[in-house]
Amino acid sequence: MAQNFNTELEHISIIVKDVEKSAAFYKNILHLKELPTPWGENTPLPAVFFDLGNKRELHVTEYNSEIKLHKFIHLAFAINDFDAYLQFLNKIGISYGEFSDKNMKFQTRIDGVRQIYFQDPDGYWIEVNDAKH
Repeated sequence: MAQNFNTELEHISIIVKDVEKSAAFYKNILHLKELPTPWGENTPLPAVFFDLGNKRELHVTEYNSEIKLHKFIHLAFAINDFDAYLQFLNKIGISYGEFSDKNMKFQTRIDGVRQIYFQDPDGYWIEVNDAKH
């Protein structure tokens, strides 16, 4: 009989070129709440942790390394007011679009969920959708 390990996602970690710039993006554009890092000010690398809800975290760490990205590799966030969020992005000048283009339009998945894509300061692709949560 197979053993059940009750595996759950605990955190996602990404590397960035400028942790302060990226932290501002995740705070101001995605409205994520910053968490204290476990090592306080004795950090081995500059890092900022964010609360993703349900005891899940995003770890943003500054590291001098080339970042190779593709849109299929992305972070997806569900929000409760998709239309208001589009207005917010338009107001602050963030370019977004469907999976295929930054055309300032959203797309609707086969399951009825509306979604858009845009990039953070390091080029990571972000999906924002209105999936029920």
